Amino acid sequence: MRGKFGVTVGAGIIVSLFGGQALAAVSCPGTTSTVASGASVPGSFLLTGTVSSGNCVAAGDKIFGAFDVTGSITGAGSSVFTFAMPQGSSVTIGFQGSVAANLIGGIDYQVAVNPALAGPFLIDDLQKDFTLNSSPPGLPATATLTGNVNPGAIGFSCFRDVNITPSATTCPQTHTFTPVPQIAVNETITTGVNAIVTGITDTISQTTVPEPASLALLGSALAGFGFFGIRRRRQDSV
Repeated sequence: MRGKFGVTVGAGIIVSLFGGQALAAVSCPGTTSTVASGASVPGSFLLTGTVSSGNCVAAGDKIFGAFDVTGSITGAGSSVFTFAMPQGSSVTIGFQGSVAANLIGGIDYQVAVNPALAGPFLIDDLQKDFTLNSSPPGLPATATLTGNVNPGAIGFSCFRDVNITPSATTCPQTHTFTPVPQIAVNETITTGVNAIVTGITDTISQTTVPEPASLALLGSALAGFGFFGIRRRRQDSV
């Protein structure tokens, strides 16, 4: 028995200068669909093409692409994007479908801030969670969500159980990192006996980064600014 999940993606990412500040831009060789908060996007759209030629979704001030699925997650479901105001808004992606007991499935995607909307905001945390039920109802069930966030190779692992006392549930789990214009996420859901996972929920949040910090983070070509600052301080101390 195979599970089904919808998904969300992020296309090839490049770094560009926008409004005097280095921010991420997204190259989407396929179709880019701009969605309203609460919109559902079918997996058939998100899985069209490949990482280098697929479709993208613009949700709030972020763009998603480069989607892939493995194992029991087939992409036959849908994904719901939820966010508030475009600039600086957290975007929650609900991957909706089902993964039955004793199965393993994976989701990969990328997300970047949209330089036209993000202003000084960069991504600085990712919250992971999923919805677990038992089948048949009332029986004990467990499942685990594991994976990585890049850059930084930040690993995560959280666990849910139902109908077990005491509960050992550790989800949701939030990972905070140095602000960046884009992240790549890979995640694997592993279900146990009697378990059925009906949704995976990712929330991507951000923080305001002052322009000098953004330049230091994003512009390798601007590395000379650091040297200039050191040199100026030395001159001031003379």
